[in-house]
Amino acid sequence: MKTLALYNVEAIDHLVQPSDFNDKTLNSPAMSVVTDFKHSLPNMINARSTARDALDIMQQEQTKLKLVVDNDGQLVGLLHLDQLSDQAIMRRMAFGESRDDILVADLMRPREKIKALAYQQLKQCSIADVVNTLQSSGELHCVVIDRESHQIRGIISAQDIARRLGLNLRIQQTPTFLNIFDSLSA
Repeated sequence: MKTLALYNVEAIDHLVQPSDFNDKTLNSPAMSVVTDFKHSLPNMINARSTARDALDIMQQEQTKLKLVVDNDGQLVGLLHLDQLSDQAIMRRMAFGESRDDILVADLMRPREKIKALAYQQLKQCSIADVVNTLQSSGELHCVVIDRESHQIRGIISAQDIARRLGLNLRIQQTPTFLNIFDSLSA
């Protein structure tokens, strides 16, 4: 067994962030932009959490996306920070709900409306292929499913890709009545 040398952290040693390593390009493997749950914990919140608590947590953690799980830890939806907007809360309150009674489950995108990419397929693709797919589908994020083992294996976010590649990536979402209503009332 070896004994390793220990060093002092010197003043010239600096803390790095993933953005310090801009070695990714659109031609890089798609797997390099997957947040793989085999290597990192999923960013989750319980569906029974209040919207107020979810907003506080997401702001404190500086995260914009949470996987929503039930009490058994099963995926039931996705929650984006935008879904906790004042307009979304006010819309629920207009139907008689109290602000403190609005839950994550009331505002999330339900599981049946979440889009997924296949883990096996991503192993053969580039980041450009993923960007093209996200742009053509209008999806800001997709879960990654291992179709052989039926596991939700990870997530891909257009915002993460844009940040890591230093791109101004625009995803045109399909307008819904609620999007139009929110933009008119803003």
